[in-house]
Amino acid sequence: MNQFTLSRQERLSSKKDIDLLFTEPLSLTKYPIRLVWRELPIYTEAESPVRAMFSVSKKKFAKAVDRNRAKRLMKESYRLIKPALFEMLPAKKSFHLALLYTGNELLDFVTIQKSLATALERWTKKCQQE
Repeated sequence: MNQFTLSRQERLSSKKDIDLLFTEPLSLTKYPIRLVWRELPIYTEAESPVRAMFSVSKKKFAKAVDRNRAKRLMKESYRLIKPALFEMLPAKKSFHLALLYTGNELLDFVTIQKSLATALERWTKKCQQE
């Protein structure tokens, strides 16, 4: 059975890991989502193959309510796509992933879900080629 969850172990929250993620980032964009990733040098079976973080610019969304709504929509989209994503990833590899909302206005859930699915599909194809 697929696990449609987003547990604490699957979230990227360590300041050190986030700083490493943005030092030499690999990225791709599918409006309104920008994906930034980094392959980890060491693979451990205990951890999730992907640890993700979600971010929305305070400059573009001054109100915390709007930022939280955008993050909630991205998290829900990722949570629903995650089981299929894990099947497409190369074996014995793990990644840190940042999902950044780059749009200027808050879009509906279906639009965010489609662009996130497209971006993650393109990302998995790039990961398989490497």
